[in-house]
Amino acid sequence: MASELRDTDGFSELKKVLADFPLRNGEQEFACVAAAFLRRHGDRFRLLAVPEPLSGAEAEALRSVGVAPNLGSAEAAPLLQSKANHAALVVTALPIAEVAGRLGVTEAHLRRRIGERTLLAVRGPDGRGLRVPAFQLTGTGELPGLRVVLRAIRPGLRPLQVTAFFATPQPDLEDAQGKPMAPVTWLLAGHDPESVRDLARDL
Repeated sequence: MASELRDTDGFSELKKVLADFPLRNGEQEFACVAAAFLRRHGDRFRLLAVPEPLSGAEAEALRSVGVAPNLGSAEAAPLLQSKANHAALVVTALPIAEVAGRLGVTEAHLRRRIGERTLLAVRGPDGRGLRVPAFQLTGTGELPGLRVVLRAIRPGLRPLQVTAFFATPQPDLEDAQGKPMAPVTWLLAGHDPESVRDLARDL
């Protein structure tokens, strides 16, 4: 595999993006996360199969966490995009212990919320520990209206799809100039979370 990592496969682009993105341990942690994911799910992404294409919302979510979605040739890109989507979300998410400390609650409390679907979590690189995507937190606490919106999202939706929804401007959420706002921006501005909840029900 190492001999096949050519520029046309998108690895130069991925390396460039990672160099500019403030991951906790840079490329090493990203590579470890991607490797762990491949070990568990690699059979789903063999090039002999036809991978599920990256949706527009997922591409937007990928950009929002700092990884460019256009990663190379038509053959290799879907494979790389799948790994980059998953790895970027995991690497940029926060350990549950850190989130508990920032919110002033116990880890058990956060795990209950995850079970109740009022907090979004992803599995860590080891496939067991939990991490919390950072968009749910602000500098002073929790994203306003988060619980209301998450509870409205149907069970079983992939974490990346949920992240994409929060990161993607929605035509029904307009700012003072009439421009679409992303749900996370809408909520941070203190607008009514019920408007976002109504959109979330249709995901």
